[in-house]
Amino acid sequence: MRVTSRDILSGPIGPTLRRMTGPMVIGIMFTMLFQTVDTFFISRLGTAELAAISFTFPVTFTILNLIIGLGIAMSITVGKAIGQGRHNKAARITTESLSLTLLITLALAALGLACSDLLFQDLMGASEATLILIRQYMDIWFAFAVLMAVPIVSNSAIRATGDTKWPSILMMIAGAVNVVLDPILIFGWGPVPAMGIAGAAWATVWSWLFACTTAVYLLAVREKLLVFKLPPLAEMLEVWREVIRLAAPISLANMLGPMAVFVLTAIVARFGEGAVAAFGVGGRLEAFSLVVAFAITAALSPYAAQNIGAGNFDRAREAVRLSTRFIFFFQLGVYAIQFVAAPFIARAFSADEQVIEVVVRYLRIMPLGVVCYAVIIVVNTAFNAWHESGKTLALSVLRVVVFVVPLSLLGANLFGINGLFVACVAANAFGLLAVVVVYQRMLQRVMRDEKIAS
Repeated sequence: MRVTSRDILSGPIGPTLRRMTGPMVIGIMFTMLFQTVDTFFISRLGTAELAAISFTFPVTFTILNLIIGLGIAMSITVGKAIGQGRHNKAARITTESLSLTLLITLALAALGLACSDLLFQDLMGASEATLILIRQYMDIWFAFAVLMAVPIVSNSAIRATGDTKWPSILMMIAGAVNVVLDPILIFGWGPVPAMGIAGAAWATVWSWLFACTTAVYLLAVREKLLVFKLPPLAEMLEVWREVIRLAAPISLANMLGPMAVFVLTAIVARFGEGAVAAFGVGGRLEAFSLVVAFAITAALSPYAAQNIGAGNFDRAREAVRLSTRFIFFFQLGVYAIQFVAAPFIARAFSADEQVIEVVVRYLRIMPLGVVCYAVIIVVNTAFNAWHESGKTLALSVLRVVVFVVPLSLLGANLFGINGLFVACVAANAFGLLAVVVVYQRMLQRVMRDEKIAS
């Protein structure tokens, strides 16, 4: 049964959040399968191909997180408009946000195509042979990146209404399309030639195309959140300014994570391309382990935004409290499973003993940092919903620039790759401490302002 604005604004908090989060877990899990399945099948091609796809992660994740930031900002502004009962404004925000997303994605894709050699060889240290494999994948990815961006933003608008079910169904089907097409296009089948690493890119493009067309259809026909009429230029620019003002800190904060992975990948490259391949496998598995955390943030964002828009501040605060408590204990359970299953997981992705050894080390150390990071991203959602996205950015800069990068360099130089992993855990712990302190201070200020206003 679909969650409505009435449920969000007056229904029981815990059960409503569970109803919104449940479908998102399934949808995001299938979205993560894009990356994990690609990694699994590409690993069958060899260590060189696995290393090549690992080099692409920081770049694709950086662009992906920028677009997600736009989607979050648009979801919050649309959610607040819906909470205020202003559907026409919500439709205008959605339409102009999509047009802004198209422009930004096309510009980034063009820049990526022009600067591939600089990114992957000069800055990240890929060899000439690895660069050839990287280009086979990334040239296709960049050319069709807009098909990835549109459904992300469209689904954010749909979720802002309280409907997390249909976006999840679309994500699930798109993920299934990718799973089916990956082995066919990578290894060949019948009249379909083997395309190798490029086949993984084409499988992803076809799944994006499905998600794009269906998401836009739902947005336009069912939700009536698209306006097929050119607005006055001043009105369009005003919506863009509103969305960018909120999205810029969120997107920059989201992009810092992949940028940190960019730096960490360059550090790991010192230990050989086998280590890079293992680091890439660990990173994909880490993202998969955060499915529930991402689902909670996807549900919490419109939930908090609608309640803040309606003046129900206590409900928004309680939703954040319940979400952070749950995700902390959940991620501890995930860590315990990964610690025990690490050798079996590693052998599923590679037969190379060096790769297996590093993956096992990764899975027994790094997920402790993920426990902290999961709580951080949930609290960041609260900052964003209260239009305090500047705090999200400042705290993300602190975590990555002050903690993650310097400590990782120090750990790698002193104790090798294990030292790097332990340093990342410590950095995330320091980052969590800072986030909790700032969030508590923000709550005290918000509650003081509410008393004055009343």
